[in-house]
Amino acid sequence: MFGAPYSIWFIVGIVSIIIILIAIALFVYAIKSENARWMIPHLSAQIFLVLFLFIVSFIVTILLLVGAYSGIRNLIGISKEYYSDDAMFLVGVLMLLIYTLIALLELFFIYIVYRLYRHMCHYESIANLEHENREKWQVVGDFPKDNKHGSPTMGDLYPYNSNDASYI
Repeated sequence: MFGAPYSIWFIVGIVSIIIILIAIALFVYAIKSENARWMIPHLSAQIFLVLFLFIVSFIVTILLLVGAYSGIRNLIGISKEYYSDDAMFLVGVLMLLIYTLIALLELFFIYIVYRLYRHMCHYESIANLEHENREKWQVVGDFPKDNKHGSPTMGDLYPYNSNDASYI
């Protein structure tokens, strides 16, 4: 019905969806296992998606500026059908608007995922340092008895004497 080029791009689309689903699964696994390295495939997939969206937006912008509405027809896969130039201009503007907005939204998501990645890397480094220094910790005094009372030996200072600490 649509021809060989459509079948090829359909297969490419299916493969890219499978790759994105694998990247999302690895992202969820990274969060569950608290291992930041598993986030890298998801970040890579998001970066490639944003690059693709900006490239398509750039191509559509050039086609609109030049007035090559047949290029827009080819881009959306309806090269053998005829639509008016006004309709193709509107389609091109909508494509430009939608692809740019989706790219900006993806940039926001990349920022969020990158911050999570940095947080998890920092969390892993703290966990490693805590594990290495665990033997060096020692308790100086008694622990506080509850959240309202401190412990003078742990560094809490009282304005008067230690007998009045229970009334504070």
